[in-house]
Amino acid sequence: MDLHKRWQKTWHKWRSKSKNKRSNKNQKSDATDITLDSLKELLNDEHIPATVRMQLNDEYQQVQQLLDKLENQQVHIVAFGKVSSGKSSLLNALIGKQNFSTSPLHGETKLQKSSNWDEYNDQSMVVIDTPGTDEVDGELRQKMAHNAAAIADIILFVIDGDLTQSQLKQLQLINQPNTQILLVLNKSDLYTDDEIEDLKNSLLEKTSDIVNPKNIVFTSAAPLPQVLITEDESGKQKRKKIPVEVDVLQAKQRIWDILEKDGKTLTALNASIFAGEISEKIATKITKLRSSAAEKVVTTYSIAKGVGVAFNPIPVADLLIAAGLDVAMIRKLSQVYGLPIVGKEATKLSITIMAQIAALMGAVWGVNLLSSALKTVSAGLSTTLTAGAQGALAYYATYLVGKIAEQYFIRGKSWGKQGPKNVAKEIVTSLDKDSILVEARAKIMDRIKSK
Repeated sequence: MDLHKRWQKTWHKWRSKSKNKRSNKNQKSDATDITLDSLKELLNDEHIPATVRMQLNDEYQQVQQLLDKLENQQVHIVAFGKVSSGKSSLLNALIGKQNFSTSPLHGETKLQKSSNWDEYNDQSMVVIDTPGTDEVDGELRQKMAHNAAAIADIILFVIDGDLTQSQLKQLQLINQPNTQILLVLNKSDLYTDDEIEDLKNSLLEKTSDIVNPKNIVFTSAAPLPQVLITEDESGKQKRKKIPVEVDVLQAKQRIWDILEKDGKTLTALNASIFAGEISEKIATKITKLRSSAAEKVVTTYSIAKGVGVAFNPIPVADLLIAAGLDVAMIRKLSQVYGLPIVGKEATKLSITIMAQIAALMGAVWGVNLLSSALKTVSAGLSTTLTAGAQGALAYYATYLVGKIAEQYFIRGKSWGKQGPKNVAKEIVTSLDKDSILVEARAKIMDRIKSK
C-alpha cells in the first residue's frame, strides 16, 4: 500500500477511535497510544529509501521529537511574537525561575530555548522561547519560530500593545485548527483600567475569527516599579521605588483550564496532524525519486533495445531481443516502485501491454516488421539506414511499454477502474511520438557509429 494511503488509513482509524472520548482519561490514553504507534510506524517504515531519509533528515528529527513528547506526556507551550515584547520574562514568571535571558537590548533571544515546567494533570509542561519575528536578519529566526509553532500545543502570542497589521498577519500564519492560541497582552501595568478595556475590545474585534475570547489575557511579567514621591519637613522631595508584584495569573489559569479539558487529546491530535503532513512530504519525495529512477530505467532499456535491434540482422532474433528486454525492464521498474514481480508475472504484464499498444498502433508494428524483413535483403549501404529506422521504432515501443508499466506500479500493481486499454491510450496520447523517434534515432546512430 502507498505510504501516504497507509498514513491516511491510520489517521481515519485514530479519528474514529478518539471521537467523543475527551471526557474519559483512559480513552485519552488510547488516542495517545494510537498516535504513538502510527509515529513509530512512520519512523521505521522499511519502504522509505535511505536517500529520502537523508533528504528529509530535519523532518525525521521532528518525528522523533514528537515520539519523545508523547512518550513523556509533554505539553509544548511556545512563546511567539516580536522582539522585546516580554516573551522571556513571561515564561520566567510562569515557571517561577529565571531560565530565559532577558535584556533591555533589542532581541535578546537569538536561538530557540526550552525549559521544563511543573506537571499538571499527569502531563509535564515544556515552555519554549523563540526569537522575535521582527529582528534584523530575522528570516531564519522567523522560520525557527514557525517550526516551533507547528508542533506547539499552546501558543502564547505575546504583544505589548494593540495588535498591528503585521502582527495580525503573523497570527493568521501560525493559526492551526487544533492549536490553542493565547493572545497575551504583556506589560499591562503600563496602561490604565480604561485603556485596558479599550485594548481588550480592539483585540476582540481584530481576532474574532482566530482567537477564542477566553484566550485573550493580560499579564505583567516584569512590571516597572512605582515611584513614590515624598516630601520631608523642609519641603525636600524624595523618590522611592516600590516594587510591583508580577501578575501572570490570567495566563496561567487559562493554560490550566485548557489542559484540564483537552490536554492529552490536544497533544495526540496535534502530533497526528503534524506527522500526517510529514508523511505527505515523504510520499511526495519518494514519488519524485521513483519517477526519476523509473525514467532512467525506461530510457536505458529503450536504448538497449533500439541498438540491439539495429545491430542484429536476424528478424527472429530482433523479436526475441525485444521481448526479453521489455520483460527485464518491467521487472526492474517493479523493484523501483517496491513491488517486485517474478518472471512469469512480468511476461504476462508485458503481453498485456503489448496487446493494448498493438490495438492502438497497429501501423507502427507493421512498419517495425517491414523494417526487420528489409534488413535481410538490403545491401550493405542501406542496412544502416533501415537499422536506424527499425531501432528507433524499437526504442519507441519499449518506451511506451515502460511508461504504461510504470502507471501499473504507481497504482499499486493495478490498472484501476480505467483498465489497461484506457491507461495505454492515455500514455500513447500524451507522448510526442515524432520527437521521441527523432531523439531515439539520433541516440542509436551515435551508438552505431561508435562501434
